[in-house]
Amino acid sequence: MVCAMAINYESISLWVAIASILVSVAAACIAWSSLSQAKQVADRDRRDWRQRKWFDLYFKASSAYDSLDRFQTLHDCTKRETAEFIKDWNDLMSLIRDVHTMAVVFPKCPVIDDLISCTAVFKDCTEALSKDLMQKVLKAMEGIRQRALVDPTVLGG
Repeated sequence: MVCAMAINYESISLWVAIASILVSVAAACIAWSSLSQAKQVADRDRRDWRQRKWFDLYFKASSAYDSLDRFQTLHDCTKRETAEFIKDWNDLMSLIRDVHTMAVVFPKCPVIDDLISCTAVFKDCTEALSKDLMQKVLKAMEGIRQRALVDPTVLGG
């Protein structure tokens, strides 16, 4: 009778150990799946964040371009001393500084270098009124726009 009891106790212990192993394997599988999903979410969020930052820079550069276009439309270098000219010049320079503030925190790359180089040349209004400068700013914005494009999968395409 003692022997039968030992066998039953041993067999119960074996079945408990087997069940524990199966539960442990299931828990490990669930944990691995959760980790994999968390990595996918983190990667997607990182891609979205990067795209948003490029879009923010594009939007700011577009505002500066529009302001430069407005400035060129309204002014010429002969009327530099008017209050309106000075206000518009200061507004334009403020927007350019905002663009530079955003751009300099991006990793060094040709797109950012182009944007900074074409907007850092405002020594006087002659440069600001240059049509060539407008084309350079537009070209730099196109490089940023390419980086800011929305992922087509987001649009359900």
